[in-house]
Amino acid sequence: MRFRSSLFVQIISSSSLGFSRWALGFITISRMDKLANLHKRLRVIAGLLDGAASNIRDVPLSPTHEHIQRIGEALVSVFEIQSAIYKLRPELEVHYEEPQEEVSAANKRLGETLMVAYDLADNSKLAEAVNLLIVFEKNEPSEFHRSIAAGEIERLNASDET
Repeated sequence: MRFRSSLFVQIISSSSLGFSRWALGFITISRMDKLANLHKRLRVIAGLLDGAASNIRDVPLSPTHEHIQRIGEALVSVFEIQSAIYKLRPELEVHYEEPQEEVSAANKRLGETLMVAYDLADNSKLAEAVNLLIVFEKNEPSEFHRSIAAGEIERLNASDET
């Protein structure tokens, strides 16, 4: 609100230079467009950071945990800025539907399995990690989650060949 007040004062004091109330509206809209553009950029940055964390895990780049943690801290900073934007422009906030119960359960099963598999792989037990994911893939009712497991099996097998 402070921005609008100071802008209004600046426009009024500049009215002798030919500015009008229309100029106030234009400048306010221009400022809001900049806020929307910042929001879009932050969404892209968050996606890039998330992808970078996955890349670090896949490489692996030591110390993997510390690098991923630093990216996580950067993501928190982005989310804090986005939160400030949402206070000014709540319509920019993206609202997601809650997943159905069966999707949430499948997400949980996959997440728990992946955590164990990654721990095994990190401890040089790659064959056990792959076998765990194969069992998950055979028993998982969700096709989408089976495909994620299959992709991880492929990725882990490829990392074993390098």
